[in-house]
Amino acid sequence: MPESPEVPSAAVTASAESIPAASPAAKPVSRLKEGRGPVIPALKEYPVGEELEYQISWLGVPVGLVTITVSETADADGLLKGLKKLSCVGRSNKYLETFYPVLIQLTSYVDPQTGSPRRFEASVKRRKRKHESSITFDPVQKTAFHKLPKKKSTTVPVSEKTQDGISLLYYSRTLPFRVGQEVPLEVTADGKNWHMTGRILRAGTVDLRGLQVWQAFEGQLQLAYPVPFFEGAKAFVWFSADEQRIPLLAKIKSAIGPVSVVLTRRGSSSSSNL
Repeated sequence: MPESPEVPSAAVTASAESIPAASPAAKPVSRLKEGRGPVIPALKEYPVGEELEYQISWLGVPVGLVTITVSETADADGLLKGLKKLSCVGRSNKYLETFYPVLIQLTSYVDPQTGSPRRFEASVKRRKRKHESSITFDPVQKTAFHKLPKKKSTTVPVSEKTQDGISLLYYSRTLPFRVGQEVPLEVTADGKNWHMTGRILRAGTVDLRGLQVWQAFEGQLQLAYPVPFFEGAKAFVWFSADEQRIPLLAKIKSAIGPVSVVLTRRGSSSSSNL
């Protein structure tokens, strides 16, 4: 087996200090825990051109990279007109590729006015196995049509808050949060609807050495819906506590062992079109 690569360095300092808010009247610590502290700034619009790159480590060893981008759609007259394209590509690095090659491609087309997805496409390759699926959302009928492997399909009812597996990340970046708050979330995946509750745990700082130090906050979510490798896992995610609401760092407790996801680069994609 080849020598494992170096693990990226990140430091987290958690505290009960309040996150800077628009109002100068900060709430006392005891009230922050009850979810009545100052509102944490949120993303106001989808950041077209944003490109986030993360390194994934499993059992402390780097095993892959994930790139997430936001772009405009070039479909001027079709069903995708005016939507934002969210793309997530995850692949194994050279170390993992030698014995367990993985390629995950997720795409979501979202209405920027409502934050609701219109179409979701997924392709997951693990060794010689390949899984492809799609979801088409009908905002008028309030349904989602799932096209599943083995020529199976189903239609499920959805609400205006229902998300897919990738749009959920950006949807959560737009919500107003307070430390101590519980956040109901809805995801449709694998032909079913899944209801989850996220929790905003605490404030602190995240030092991603090589990038910068952020004022940040930590959220927790139990991944009840089917996620490759992580179904049922408990995820702890740190976001920047500013109007960009950048996902900085995630630590995941899963059945395959501890996994960390660390931001290594944030930039702009070369093109904002499909």
